Amino acid sequence: MKIIDASGPIYNGMWSYGPPFPDFELVDLKNPEWVDFTAYSQEFKGLSSATGTYIDGPSHALGLEKSYAINDVPIEKLFGIDAYVLKFNLEKIVKIGNRPCITKADVKAAEKDEILNGSAIIFATGWGQHWDKPDFLTNSWFFKKDAVEYLVSKTPFIFAADTPSFDNVEGKQGIWDLIFNNNILIVAPLINIEQITKYKVKLYVCPLKILNTTGLPCRVIIVE
Repeated sequence: MKIIDASGPIYNGMWSYGPPFPDFELVDLKNPEWVDFTAYSQEFKGLSSATGTYIDGPSHALGLEKSYAINDVPIEKLFGIDAYVLKFNLEKIVKIGNRPCITKADVKAAEKDEILNGSAIIFATGWGQHWDKPDFLTNSWFFKKDAVEYLVSKTPFIFAADTPSFDNVEGKQGIWDLIFNNNILIVAPLINIEQITKYKVKLYVCPLKILNTTGLPCRVIIVE
């Protein structure tokens, strides 16, 4: 059994999506006056629903009034999910500007067998290696709309990927609404998933238990 920690680290100075998303800051707290021993504790300033690796659902696009909060997804539905791994070589993929663009043809070429309904699909490119690089956001890969239309037809439960943006931030295609209007969850951005060697694996997602949010930071484990 091979266990892969696909969660990106959270630390001072890490990337963020920019305003209104805050920068993460780890701050040491003073010793509480009401204890008679030394207690070392920290405050997580700037922790948002999109800090590090996170899970999003339809309410991220539709709002909590029209959809469900992430904490309403039963944890048992996020553990031991059948997941299919599609691997891509970004050096061989067409670029639009600085960003590689995964097309329907790329997806079909990466499929090794039928993807069953209700499964997770993991998109692995190695981009997670850029987690601590200045270009992690600016040069990240995205999907062409025809790829997402094809993938949505397979009625997946989760899309999991090592990119921080599924759509082209310089020219939106409506991918966000296409995913969430089909009740698909997003788990991203991931790291280490280029290390996966199998086509079919088990995916484990463990979000923080914060109520009434459209997304949550989470720990993600993949088991071959």
